Amino acid sequence: MKNWNLKHIEEDISHQKPHLGGKIDRVGIENLEMPIQVQHNKRTDTFPAIVTAMVSLDNSKSRGIHMSRIYFTLHQFLEKKPLTLKSLKKLLHLLIQSQKGISKKAYLKFNWKWQIKRKALKSLMLEGWRSYPVQYEASLANGITQLKMGMDITYSSTCPCSAYLARALVQKKFKKNFQSYKKLLEKQQITDWLGKESSIAATPHAQKSLASVTLEVSREQQSLLQLTDEIEQTLGTPVQTAVKRVDEQEFAKLNSENLMFSEDAARRIRHLLNKKKWVKHYQIYIRHFESLHPFEVACLIQK
Repeated sequence: MKNWNLKHIEEDISHQKPHLGGKIDRVGIENLEMPIQVQHNKRTDTFPAIVTAMVSLDNSKSRGIHMSRIYFTLHQFLEKKPLTLKSLKKLLHLLIQSQKGISKKAYLKFNWKWQIKRKALKSLMLEGWRSYPVQYEASLANGITQLKMGMDITYSSTCPCSAYLARALVQKKFKKNFQSYKKLLEKQQITDWLGKESSIAATPHAQKSLASVTLEVSREQQSLLQLTDEIEQTLGTPVQTAVKRVDEQEFAKLNSENLMFSEDAARRIRHLLNKKKWVKHYQIYIRHFESLHPFEVACLIQK
């Protein structure tokens, strides 16, 4: 009886002639669950990630790639090294080398959620956890490496038009309430009137909003988390975790100071990114999950 050892089986399958020949742009693994190490501020944390790893099949006479080699290459590399854009370059080359000459291109994508504690706006010693979806993406083709990084930032947006209309109704009610008043109003009278719930005839609509930012970069100048911090500061209204009344009041104040259409949010982020010389290209995709409408408002800026 023939000795069917592992080497014989592996070589037999991979060297089979395909029924239909031809090159394939990408083939590999998608939605692979694997832990990764990520560095930030001289600290290394481990996160569960969703990984896509693919190579080209450039040998038209090969039936398929060595799929298991992709998995083992990822497993061995990620156990030893933190994930950076620089280390992704090395991993791309290793994926191609694992295919023993039948592949010339490689593609990688890592999605994970960066969990970090955020302090309350005003309350001392009050904090809570936020989870930020982030990603790295890299490809190697014809000797050229393309590197991308991306993040999703949730924030609050209050409609400038709605705020204007609400103010107009408050003014109208003020005139109506005091139309028969013949004397000059005192400051305390106005203050007391503004403090009544019945005096505020309307409030502007606001909604939770999402900025999805993808950057093509020449190098990793900033960490994903540092850039996320800057985008939150640029928008001015990041969503909160644990709050007390003083924090909720401060949040309302920030929203009133940062009235935003989706176009305003996209332009703010573009202004920030245009200052970063290490960013080659970017895509800014804004979505406002409307409380006024049953649909979302969206805005896209690309460079």
